[in-house]
Amino acid sequence: MAPSKRIVELDCIRGITAFIVVFFHFSSGTTLFPYFRLFAGGTDLFFIISGFVGYNLLRSNPNVGEYSLKRFIRLIPMFWICASLTFGCMFLYNLKHGVPVEALVLQYFSNLSFLNYFQEIPFLDGVYWTLLIEVLFYAVLALILWCKGERYVEWGGALILGYLLITSMFPLGSFTLTHEATVNGFPLLIVWPSFYAGIIFNKIKYDQPSAWRWILIGLCLLTSILSISNSHTIHGVVNYLSPAENVGMTVLYFLVFYLAINSYVPFFINKASLFLAQISYCLYLVHNEIGRLFVQPKLKLLPVFWQILLMTGCVLVVAYVLSYFIEKPLLKKLHIKLFVANRESTEKSQVHQRNPELTL
Repeated sequence: MAPSKRIVELDCIRGITAFIVVFFHFSSGTTLFPYFRLFAGGTDLFFIISGFVGYNLLRSNPNVGEYSLKRFIRLIPMFWICASLTFGCMFLYNLKHGVPVEALVLQYFSNLSFLNYFQEIPFLDGVYWTLLIEVLFYAVLALILWCKGERYVEWGGALILGYLLITSMFPLGSFTLTHEATVNGFPLLIVWPSFYAGIIFNKIKYDQPSAWRWILIGLCLLTSILSISNSHTIHGVVNYLSPAENVGMTVLYFLVFYLAINSYVPFFINKASLFLAQISYCLYLVHNEIGRLFVQPKLKLLPVFWQILLMTGCVLVVAYVLSYFIEKPLLKKLHIKLFVANRESTEKSQVHQRNPELTL
């Protein structure tokens, strides 16, 4: 499979969605929340994008080590930095208000490895659950690479989708506890329809559209709607939506994604959305607790609208500083080191091939 071209619209949509998520969280408990609660399932759009982009990575036929290291570099260092910043803010907040910090320290170190979910320790910031899902997805792709099982992704994913659809449509009886233990024990399953939709959209765009693949997209949409009951333990906020709202918003996410990958929404690409795309990762990771604990208390005398606007402005500045002065230089440095290491490894391999006696 040939690697595919980067789609700028997807970066912009990711940035816009992160911005909307900020408003969703900051409006919680205010008179403006009824307008933003419709975006409670906005992370589904993130996951469709990740499925599409993640499958692109398989198209370049990387080795498992290279692939895993690239994903680690892209996701984990900045997560650790943002989590440490959030922890520092929460630590100071607890000290100021006389709250014991021992449990917070344990929570912090457990969050760094994502083991907190499996230890039933709360996420340091509520948004971190989505990063756990992303890590699990990329771990699955790494396993597929290791097993050389790319050609089975479409059918294997369809079987998982079928399981989720059936368990969402019919009473499970005595199997209920087993099903819940399965999806909660491996939470990628909870949002698998969105990731799998991204994979199938990728195949439709770059391989070959077919009736079967469009049927799969329809089943992804249907399963994503019906399996919302699986989300209560890790993403219960989606229950803010009525069934009709859930249907409408899920259809909207799928439609926006389809239009974006086919360049039908060029107006999504503008200076504002490109800026949001650049800072979206840091913005998503740091906005919630920092805004709630440190910014909002200083604005409580202002009207709600101004509170939300100023909180958003503050976290945009924080995300900008993190993105442009830490994330970009760090990623550049790490990628250079990775490139040099790969080149040295290739040169050594070529030398050994020309002079096999050197390996003796």
